[in-house]
Amino acid sequence: MRRVIFGLLLIAATHVSAQQWYVKAGGGYSDEFSKSEFNNTDPNGITGIEQSTSIRVSADGSTTTVESLNGTAGAGYKFFVAGGYMFNEYVGAEMGLNYFRGNSTLVGEVVTPNIISSSHVEIQGFDLNPAIYLTPNFSKWNPYVRAGLLLTVGGDLTIDTNVLQIDGGGDGTDIMVNAESEVKSHFSVGYSGAVGVTYPLNDKWELFSELEFKSFTIKSKSAEIKSYVTRAVTGAQSQLVPGQQLEDLPRAEKEFIFSDSFTIDNATGESENEPRNIPTQYVNASGIGLNLGVRYNF
Repeated sequence: MRRVIFGLLLIAATHVSAQQWYVKAGGGYSDEFSKSEFNNTDPNGITGIEQSTSIRVSADGSTTTVESLNGTAGAGYKFFVAGGYMFNEYVGAEMGLNYFRGNSTLVGEVVTPNIISSSHVEIQGFDLNPAIYLTPNFSKWNPYVRAGLLLTVGGDLTIDTNVLQIDGGGDGTDIMVNAESEVKSHFSVGYSGAVGVTYPLNDKWELFSELEFKSFTIKSKSAEIKSYVTRAVTGAQSQLVPGQQLEDLPRAEKEFIFSDSFTIDNATGESENEPRNIPTQYVNASGIGLNLGVRYNF
C-alpha cells in the first residue's frame, strides 16, 4: 500500500511540476513610440544636413521649408523565443531572447536646386527580456500582463548617407557621395510591457496575441565609417574621384568615440591619426506594436 501511495504521489508531483514550465515563440511589428530628436549623423559636415531636420528649397530658390524630423529607430520587425515558469496558477516569470530589425528611418535631408542630401538610420540587434507574468488563469480566453526589462546583447545602428551635387563636377557632371557608417552601443537597459490573451488549442498548445510597448534608449559607444565612395557621373559614365575615397580619409574623420567628457589641447588640437572624441549620444529605440505566437506547456 505504501508503494502504491508513494507512486501516486510521485506521479502527481511530476504532473504538477511539468505543468509549471512553458516555452513560446513568435514575431510582431512595432511602430514608433515616445518620439525624440534624432542624433547628429554627419560629424564631418559633408551633407549640409542639420540635425533631425528636413530642409527643402523651392526650384526657383524663392522659399525654404524647414520641418522637424523627430521620431525613433524603434519601428520594425521583431522575432523572439522565451521560456517561462509559473510559480502558481497566477504568477510566473520568463526570460526571452528578441531579435529586432528596424525600418530605414529618415533622420535628416537637404533638397535644393543644386544639392540633394539624405541620411537614414536602421537598427538591428538582440536583447534579453526578463519579465514577470501575471494572469487570472481563465479556462479559454485567458488575459495576461507581462512586464520586465530589455538588456542589450549585441547589434548595431547603420547610417546610410547619400549626397548628389548637381553639376558639382562642371556642367553636365554630377558628384555623388555614398557613405555607410556603423554605430556600436554600450550595454543598456530599457523597459517593456505587454497586455495580451492566450487561447488553448489543446492541453499543451496555446495561441497568444499581445500589445507590447518598449521604452528603450541605447547609449552609443563608438562609430566608424565603413564605406565612403565619391563618383563623378556624366550621362551614363561614372568614375571614382581620386583623393575622395574611404582610404583618403584620416582616421579622425572615419572613427569616433562617444564620451561623456573629454579634454582637447587648444594649442595642438586632436590628432588626425586617432579616433575623434565626440559628445555621448543616445539612440531612441522605443516602440509600440502587436505580437503573435504560440506557447507550449510542458
